Amino acid sequence: MKTELVVGDIRKHRADMLVVNLFEGVKRPGGATGAVDKAIGGAISAAIRDGDFRGKWGETLFLRPGKGVASPRVLVVGLGKKEKFTPDHVRQSTLPVMQVAKKKKLSTVASVLHGAGAGGLDPEDAARFLGLGAVLSGYEYDRYKSEKAGRVSRFQVVEGNRHVAAKVKRGLARGTKLGEAINWGRDLVAAPPGDLRPDGLARASRSLGGGKVRVKVYGRKEAEAWKMGGLLAVGKGSEVSPRLIVAEYRGGRPGAPWTALVGKGVTFDTGGISLKKWEGMEKMKYDMAGGAGMLATVRAAAALGIRRNVVAIVPAVENMPSGNAYRPGDVLRMMSGKTVEVLSTDAEGRLILADAITFAIKRYRPDVILDAATLTGACVVALGSVTMGMMGNDAKVLGRMREASEVSGERAWELPLYEEYFEQIKSDIADLKNIGGGEGGAITAGYFLKEFAGETPWVHMDIAGVAWREKEKMGYAPGPTGVPVRLLVEFLQRGGSGNA
Repeated sequence: MKTELVVGDIRKHRADMLVVNLFEGVKRPGGATGAVDKAIGGAISAAIRDGDFRGKWGETLFLRPGKGVASPRVLVVGLGKKEKFTPDHVRQSTLPVMQVAKKKKLSTVASVLHGAGAGGLDPEDAARFLGLGAVLSGYEYDRYKSEKAGRVSRFQVVEGNRHVAAKVKRGLARGTKLGEAINWGRDLVAAPPGDLRPDGLARASRSLGGGKVRVKVYGRKEAEAWKMGGLLAVGKGSEVSPRLIVAEYRGGRPGAPWTALVGKGVTFDTGGISLKKWEGMEKMKYDMAGGAGMLATVRAAAALGIRRNVVAIVPAVENMPSGNAYRPGDVLRMMSGKTVEVLSTDAEGRLILADAITFAIKRYRPDVILDAATLTGACVVALGSVTMGMMGNDAKVLGRMREASEVSGERAWELPLYEEYFEQIKSDIADLKNIGGGEGGAITAGYFLKEFAGETPWVHMDIAGVAWREKEKMGYAPGPTGVPVRLLVEFLQRGGSGNA
């Protein structure tokens, strides 16, 4: 889908559908909405007066005016209460627009810039979130559908004020680039597990950045030389050997420190010998959403020209049961030298992440490590599908992550890493065990990773509850969400690692 700025009068612009807006409680439309209302004979005012439309959040009013405007259709979107409106609401407001357009098989949609007038938002910020929302809301994985659904091919932002047009164009372009990078990652998560095994994920990663990103892929031979006991053990049960995918983007000054993004890349998770139940196992293709998100973040950083040195490190494996698979009771020696007693082969993500974190420290000496993983069902129980769990060892980095979460709209809630939790992952026969029992499962998994991060500033994001939507929610259609790319891009842009 192409996004573009059109400078002019929205009443005279022709598209398949015009989109205007209204805040809740407004009795008489103003601005562009008021101009369109007057041109079409007061149909919007009449709907407000008769109680057919109130401007509530997500509410829509579809009109076929027949005359008064150049476009044959007008859609009014409710923005909710003005005092609660944020830039991320701009993003979310595009989902009902794109749903109407898809249902009616429309090709071109032209919209006013939500929130930049009565909403008080900076036009560039509003345009950035509007472009992002249009690209994300127009997403659908339809590779295997015989009949393709109609898609919007052109999303236009119509701006009547020539003095702010440059800012709007700049914001729209940045939002579009970010959305395209996220959708690239969403395609990886949505792909059937037979199509995207560890070698397939490695091949897909080579398309990153259009030459701005250097991708290196390491296999079993290198993992054995580096003594990556966790990565090698988890991958033993599959006929496809593990891969370690490393994607470097050098956007910072020469010699500046690296920000390391480590993402779980389990392309399919059966649970191994500790086999999962069959119900819902088909969704375990999304167990590489953390890895896809980190690769997509590097893609976005390159597209946006972020002035940071960023490296994504993705350990990619299939966790399969076989005669060669690792077993409960095994003791693994990790790349760091620590030993881990395996109590469950279904707690595999922390094992491969631990080796990847050690690799990041030894190879790149980063000033911060951020990891993302669909790591625990316990986090889903604790926080549901509203927010990811976040924990780390550095208060300043955690603070910057909270700020980036607020701005991006991608929610992260900090969980504690008190020393008492370490008692749950102590092993009688090794340094650590890979599960800590039924209590605080998301936290003990995070504490396990903390043991490998050492003194390097580090933040862990458990995205198990937010990486996939079963139902439409918070601006996303069902399917993969692309979490946590928006959060991480905001973190990098806000001086996340100090290497510009």
